[in-house]
Amino acid sequence: MLRKKKQHPLVKKNNIIKINLSALVFKNISVQFERKVAKSISVAADVHQMPFAKLLFLSEIEKAINDPSVEVSELKPGAFGVTPEIRFYVGKMGAMHGFYIAPLVNYTIYKTDFQLNYSTKTGIFTGNVSTITGGLLLGARCSLAKSVTLDWWIAVPNYGHANSDLNLSTFLPPIEQAELRNQIEDLKNGAPFDKLIDSYTVSSTGATTKAKGPWAGLRGLSINIGIRFEATELYNLKYYFVFCNSFSSF
Repeated sequence: MLRKKKQHPLVKKNNIIKINLSALVFKNISVQFERKVAKSISVAADVHQMPFAKLLFLSEIEKAINDPSVEVSELKPGAFGVTPEIRFYVGKMGAMHGFYIAPLVNYTIYKTDFQLNYSTKTGIFTGNVSTITGGLLLGARCSLAKSVTLDWWIAVPNYGHANSDLNLSTFLPPIEQAELRNQIEDLKNGAPFDKLIDSYTVSSTGATTKAKGPWAGLRGLSINIGIRFEATELYNLKYYFVFCNSFSSF
């Protein structure tokens, strides 16, 4: 007598983990986790990192400086940020399906550290810029397979505030200190830097400038591929993380 195979109840997969394919083009790593919390609402958090690497448009920066005595070939900026958001799905199928509107907050820290060669002088330039912005993201999500999803972020501007610390470490004799102090003072007294530069110091060991002001960003036009899962299926994600890690060596 044949025994009927035990039927398992259908488990709704309320979690998605995604990787941003568009960010990989610029050698950035962006991973997002999303979870359904109500019929038409989900919460999500994106963690993104730009490893220290040479800029793709470094040659354009050198052209803008237009001074052969200034060398910035070792300019390698990096960034790390977190973006939490709440998604409101507008379709009849509810959360995790179709179009959505998502208020978001983005916090990102940008850093750079490079050797600046100017004429016969060499200095170490470091910079930190921390930003916090808010915006509204429009997007759409669909299923490509049973547990594979496609999430499209439509470009939406965000706006907020930024604080920065810029430091130059090098020996400055009194004459060069006075010249640099006058240059910074001229910037501080003219628009738009008069509202941005908060304070500065110049000494024999270099210069430090602190600034704060508005910050605008653009988030979107991104394609994300994700895996939908339930908490009991976490062990299946090991293959997805292998896929994600394969791009970390870019």
